[in-house]
Amino acid sequence: MNTTASPAEPRDLVIERLLGDTGEPAKVHAAARRLAERSATAIAAAVNEVLPSPIFVEVAEVKLGRMADAKAGKNNQAMCVAATRTSPDGLVMTFDPQAIAILVNVMFGGDPDREVAAIERELSSIELGVVSLLIQDVARAMNAQGANGGLGVKLPVPEAITSTVMKKHVFRDGPSARVVLSVSTAVSRGTLTLTLPQRVLVEDRRDKSEAESAPATEWSSRFSDELMRSTVRLEASMPLGRMTLGDLSVLELGQVIELAENTQSNAVISARGKSLFACEFGKLGQNYTVRIRRPFDATEETIEGIVAG
Repeated sequence: MNTTASPAEPRDLVIERLLGDTGEPAKVHAAARRLAERSATAIAAAVNEVLPSPIFVEVAEVKLGRMADAKAGKNNQAMCVAATRTSPDGLVMTFDPQAIAILVNVMFGGDPDREVAAIERELSSIELGVVSLLIQDVARAMNAQGANGGLGVKLPVPEAITSTVMKKHVFRDGPSARVVLSVSTAVSRGTLTLTLPQRVLVEDRRDKSEAESAPATEWSSRFSDELMRSTVRLEASMPLGRMTLGDLSVLELGQVIELAENTQSNAVISARGKSLFACEFGKLGQNYTVRIRRPFDATEETIEGIVAG
């Protein structure tokens, strides 16, 4: 059954553009190239375990595009949309008619040294079934690429779709990376195209403890120089203490409010309404200063407020 993805929310589109096509295309392309080189070897090994005669899988092309490009090609190609840990369309696998003909021929004991013509008609249920079977092996290969290389594809993946069902599938709009792999024998050659959102390609797939200890500069490297040069207004504030509504109602112009003893050390730096750091006010010469003490912890602040209240 084909599952039609709903359009992405505006927030998702902004994030995709920040981390994708408006970020660093060279870095995304390099990551896609590394994925392609790992994938070719892993997919060949996985698929050849179930085929009676070996096929060859090599990197043909790596390029950046849009997710809708996954459907580009002939109407009788076969496509599978697989979900990953972070995306419902994190990996799209597409076999062209020539690759399907090669795989079906080899699967049923055909001579691999004899040229196989591409399929010109709509795919039969047997041909689509062969693709659906082998796509499971392709997906497993994409997950078995080392600690930081696997895509986290959810298994088993859906069955392959083709023809009008494939054309009706709606992808969330966003930047993609396309890895074109050649699937060949000695005399015939087809293609397997892997299309994935750029955000899936560049996401951090390390263990949580390792990711949390990574330098903050890794986040900065994902954004373009233009974005990093944008400015935001910083505000520093400090609590005045507590006051009853009755006392608050009788305040007058010119009245002086005494600050609590530790008020200067309980200041907060914020931007756009979000608290960022706990800090303390000070003075350097004639200028007031703010010294950052630690990142702002909303949970800790809430607990302290309850205890004080």
